[in-house]
Amino acid sequence: MTTLQFKNKRIINAENYKELSPVYLQQMAIGATLGFGEEFNTPEHFLEQNGDGDIEEGSVELWDIVDASAPDRVLYDCWYYLADTANVFYAGTDKDTGIAMCQDSFDNHTGTEEGEELAATLQKAYYQKKD
Repeated sequence: MTTLQFKNKRIINAENYKELSPVYLQQMAIGATLGFGEEFNTPEHFLEQNGDGDIEEGSVELWDIVDASAPDRVLYDCWYYLADTANVFYAGTDKDTGIAMCQDSFDNHTGTEEGEELAATLQKAYYQKKD
């Protein structure tokens, strides 16, 4: 598998989230549902739940995950939140990879061998990321 690298960390909060592209806003809405349940389904919910119910206190990190040998080629968009949780999407889409982090551990929810490999590769890249 490709060696992955976390790059281009952005802090997303109530002040700047509306400036994001529509696909990132879709990812935030999906992240709200994945992370907090079906009743949470908007970008605002995502920030609220990361701010103990107050959107003004909420913030999340958006990372590009790139091929280390081609660092300008973004493969995945990673939303990191609550200090140990993340959702990973195929770059530029609202398609969830089925790989998520909980308690600093990337887990495969796809049931596939490819998913296992991606989770392991993301885990390795996560421990090598630089804030």
